[in-house]
Amino acid sequence: DGVMDAAATARLEQTWPGRTEAQRSPAWIARQMGKVESGIKAMSHGLGDKPFCGGNHLSLADIAVGAALGYVEFRFPELGWKQQYPNLAKLYDKLMQRPSFGDTMPPG
Repeated sequence: DGVMDAAATARLEQTWPGRTEAQRSPAWIARQMGKVESGIKAMSHGLGDKPFCGGNHLSLADIAVGAALGYVEFRFPELGWKQQYPNLAKLYDKLMQRPSFGDTMPPG
């Protein structure tokens, strides 16, 4: 789940309490966001045109992908990954129909 690691690290660097803007590293944030974008591209390539990551049935891989995409969508909506990777958007939308995903989304 390198996407989650990089996204959480970038978010912490952007918002860490007690740090001034001058103490934040835009280069570090950009590096982490590059990892996020590369990871999403790899997830899209791995999914291809299959209904789920492992083929025809929901698996742990889909749960990991869904959790990562949900975090990125919540914290970094400006990435626009849904438009760039419609196959992932379709999987994500399918996962969000499941109570185990939809009911756990933070408000807002």
